[in-house]
Parts: sequence; structure tokens; C-alpha cells
Amino acid sequence: MSVKVNPDRYNSLVFSSLSANEYYYSVVTEDFLTGASFNLTGDWEPRFMGDPSTGMIPKFAPTQSPPDGGRVDPFDLALATRRLQITLDYYSDMQKSAPSWERLENKQCIQAYSDAFVSSRRNVLLVSSSESEGKSVLHWGVSDMNTEMTNNWWICSRTINDGGHESCSPDSYASSPSSWEVFGFPIEYCLSERVDSVCSVQFSERIMCVMIAFNVIKVAAMLWVLFRYDAEKILISVGDAVSSFLKYQDPTTTGMCLADKRGMQSFWKSRGLARPFSKRRQHWGSAVSKKRWVFMMASFLLFIVFGGWGFKHAKDRGLSLDLKSLWKLGFGRTSQNTMVLYGGHSRSSSFVFMSIISSLFLAEDWSKFAFIPQSLMVSSPVGIQRGTWLLGAPLAWGSGFLILQTLLHWLLSQSIFVVQISIYNKDGTPVPDSTSNDDSTSRYAHLSNCGYSPIAIIFSVIAAVVLLLLAIGFYLRRFPAGSPPVVSTCSAAISAACHPISMSEEKMYGKFRWGADGDLFNGVGHCSIVSDEMWRQGYAQPPSEGFVYAGR
Repeated sequence: MSVKVNPDRYNSLVFSSLSANEYYYSVVTEDFLTGASFNLTGDWEPRFMGDPSTGMIPKFAPTQSPPDGGRVDPFDLALATRRLQITLDYYSDMQKSAPSWERLENKQCIQAYSDAFVSSRRNVLLVSSSESEGKSVLHWGVSDMNTEMTNNWWICSRTINDGGHESCSPDSYASSPSSWEVFGFPIEYCLSERVDSVCSVQFSERIMCVMIAFNVIKVAAMLWVLFRYDAEKILISVGDAVSSFLKYQDPTTTGMCLADKRGMQSFWKSRGLARPFSKRRQHWGSAVSKKRWVFMMASFLLFIVFGGWGFKHAKDRGLSLDLKSLWKLGFGRTSQNTMVLYGGHSRSSSFVFMSIISSLFLAEDWSKFAFIPQSLMVSSPVGIQRGTWLLGAPLAWGSGFLILQTLLHWLLSQSIFVVQISIYNKDGTPVPDSTSNDDSTSRYAHLSNCGYSPIAIIFSVIAAVVLLLLAIGFYLRRFPAGSPPVVSTCSAAISAACHPISMSEEKMYGKFRWGADGDLFNGVGHCSIVSDEMWRQGYAQPPSEGFVYAGR
């Protein structure tokens, strides 16, 4: 069978296809390897729900009559006879080629076939020290893929009549390989048929069409904005907004110079009302709305809860949860014990985190205008103006966040992923996607499911917790006492702070300060962004604690 893993949206467009195989497992004597005779007998089995009255079907050549009350359909008997001959021919070929197969000791054999998805091996002979007169094949069966992915149950079989286990933990048998028994027969070693793993690159035409359509829409929107509007007048950064509002002051935001992002609605309702200035130190977290904080925290916590659920699911499947066993499962690798019916993950929390971090650092940069003269940070700098941050934050912090985000994105892609399985027969031919007896169909049987990697989830949770703690740490940081109102990226609050008494064209590209602009008027002052030249000439100064300010 073929296992296709699609970790992400673009990985779903172009992805690799890995091979795996169904196979025969057979408990044989040493004589089988030297050409001893063998027979493949089988028992009658009910057609439906274990009820003999629904009809009896012989697996292969029956050794006795069907149970009392069981009906035998001549067609079923003829079909079983035909299948028997095909299987006998297949086993004859295996008997001839088996001496050239790879010998595996018990532990190696258990590990090689411990997973439902066997990619580089096929049929296996379990050589036993038991003897049976005239019978060199003591027991045999087929490892066919099923929706429960328990086709390796034979490793954990105990008696000749064992029908398999719902969940099998081969690792427990690998710990004591010398005493390993299959269907009650002690196993000395295995002979395994090695085959080449098949891999290919495939793409989804439907997803490709959807992605192309969305990208065409995106490019069209970008071109429309580019040609519809003057690119030089588009406000991309906080500095762009300040520069624009200083040049074209907005009359709707006058009289509210102490407006901040979170209190903007209140200032709108009482525009012109003088308010006292407070030097109380604000948290960095006030630069971001409460809804965004809640969404980001909930997203991270939801992912951590998902990680806990994944471990519970793995435990229920009988998987050992010690670090060594989890590490063996690997990152982004498909395993029968790490398959779920449906699942998904969202990376939105990571993107929200970076947008929040950008807002926090922009607010921190804004606060500096109250203490030191600095130029505006704009998208198209002129003169001494500063350019915007390439990574959304100062280089040192931005580089660290970029590395953490890249690592988290990769870990998430390895944590949970779509698995599409195309099943191939014991001889390497595709299994028809039909329950009928018509083998002429060219459709391939397949299963679709979701897989997850516990060890990748562990590291993803660690990375998510690190980002969450960083976010909390930044939230709790405080701006210096006497900082301007926290406007963040709120254009209305930025506009309210851009009503200087005097501003000339030549000063637009210089350095600025924020503070009380001019003298008190009827006991009410006015705060604004002003040029550093006006500050040095004494026309502006830091606002005073408790004094009321509004605007002019």
C-alpha cells in the first residue's frame, strides 16, 4: 500500500507517496526451506455475524464437513478451490526463494513487522523448532489492511485458535525475544522478503486549481490597490499615519489629545472634555485589545489540550509513553497506533502572536517620544527618517521570534497530518477498490485518515508554552512613567495625538517629541507630537501629573 502524508496546505498540493505492503506470515519448520511437502488446509467460516445458518464459506480446502445447520453454496466452494490453487502456487514460489531471504533474529523480526505499515519488506517465514509429521507449514495467514489497522496482531498471538487482539504492543514481546511464540509455536528466527521501497511525487489537481484561483484573486487585489491609489499616500506604518496626520490634521479628533487605543470609544463620546494626565505606568499588554489576547491564549491552550488528548489516545492504543518509545515513532511518521479518525490543527495562534508582538514593540517605540527625540519610522524613509522593522520587531527580538515560529510551524506540520493509504497486494499488485469478486477493476483500495506524532506534539507543546510565557512576560512589562497614551496601531488615537500648535513642512522629516504643547488656556493644556526644534526652544515640555489636557 502507499502512504501519502500531507502535513500542510501546500504539502497537500505536492506531496510524497511512500510504499508499504500486505504480506503472508507463515510458521514453518526447517524442512520447509529444503523443499518438504506442505498443505494449506482451512476451516469453514460463517458468511455473516458468526451465524452458520447464513451460509458457510470454506477459506481453502476444508478438512471436514461444515457444522450442522450450515449451508454450502457451490459457487463459494468453487471460488475457495480456485483461491487455494493460486495460494499453493504462491507458496511454492516462496519455498524456492526463501533460502535467499534475509535472516532476522526474533527481536529484529518483531521490530521489522511491528507496525501495520511495512514499506521495505513483504512476506515473512517464522521458522519454528516444532515438528509436525507431513506438515512443514504449521500455521499461516495474511496481513491485510483493515480500518482498525490491527493487521500485525499475529505477533501477539498465543494459541493456534487465537483470532487476534484489538490492540497489539509488539514492544513487550521484543523485550523477551527468546521466548516469543506465535500461535503457540516457539520461533527460532525469521526469513524476511526484502523489497524496494517505492516513492513518488504527486500533486492534487483540485487543490492546485483552488490555490491558483485564490492566488489570482490576491494578485488582482494587489494590482487594483497599486493602480487605484497613490502608493506614496498609503498608510502602512504608525510613522506613515503620524506623518499624514501632521500634514493633514483630522478635525474629528481634536480635543481628545489623551485618547488611547482601549478608551477610544469613551473619548469619542466626550470629545473636548479635559482629562487629567497620569504618570501611572501602563502595561505593554494595553497596546492590544483584550479579544486578541483571549484569542491567542485560547488557541495556545487548545493546542496544549489537543496534545494531552493525543497522549491519551496513544495510551488507549497500548502505546508505551516513555520518551525512548515515543522517539522511535519519529517526527511526522505514520504508525498504526497514532492514527485518528479526524483531526486538524490551526496555526492562527502563531500568526496572532507575531501580530501582537509587533503591536507591543510599536507601542514601546511610541512611548520613547516622551523622553528622547527620534525620527518617524515610515515605509518610505526620507532624510533621517527610519525604515520599518523587517521582521515586525527590532532585529534581535525579531530574529529570535522568527526562529521560534519557524520551529513551531515545522513541529506542527509533523504533529498531525493527513494520511491517504493505497493498498497493494502480497505480490505488489494494487488491491481492487471493490468488495465484489471482480478482479478486473483498475481502481485501488484506499483508506483516508489522520496521523499524529507524539514526540512532535511534545516539542510543539514546549515551543507553544515558550511563546505563551514570552507573551505573558511582554504583557506584564510596563512603559516608563510619564509615557504618552498607548495608541498602538489605532489610527484615531494616533490622529488625536497629532494636533501641534505649529508645524512647518521642513520639520516633517526631522525628529519629534511628545508632550504638553504651549501654555495653559483657562487652566487646560494640550498635548501633541511636536518637532524636536520646538521642544528645544521651550515651546513644549513634559506634561504634569494631575494637570488637565484636552486640545485646541
